[in-house]
Amino acid sequence: MRQSNYQGTLQQPLNSGFDAKSTTIDIIKGINLTGKIAIVTGGNTGIGLETTWLLACAGATVIVPARDIEKARKNLERIENVEIASLDLMDPVSIDAFAAKFLASGRPVHLLINNAGIMWVPLRKDSNGTESQLATNYLSQFRLTARLWRASICRI
Repeated sequence: MRQSNYQGTLQQPLNSGFDAKSTTIDIIKGINLTGKIAIVTGGNTGIGLETTWLLACAGATVIVPARDIEKARKNLERIENVEIASLDLMDPVSIDAFAAKFLASGRPVHLLINNAGIMWVPLRKDSNGTESQLATNYLSQFRLTARLWRASICRI
């Protein structure tokens, strides 16, 4: 008889020391990211905003590329160690420009968190004719990663 993972019956705890009551502060406790550079797409709202805040609290310089610079400034105004840069993931030219500007800075990328995404949107296409959700959530994140690869400290 084949086993089923119905309602998680086959799952086992990882014994990580964290549980459902653990907070982001619990997880980052004891980690010093001073001198590290993090890029967080979608870092000015939702989970991305929490990620930006947490990385900055741990000492990282966090670069938040954003489509709406004013909205990003407003949402990030109380967080130190944050830089906001222009980036529209629906626009391949914008992705390339962001990456070129970052590469020109000569800084490494220690953490790249491809968090930005869209969902439940009306049919729209990017300049290449690709549906917006596929373009934003997948193809643009891959393009950004590929463009920033030279700045990565963990190249394979």
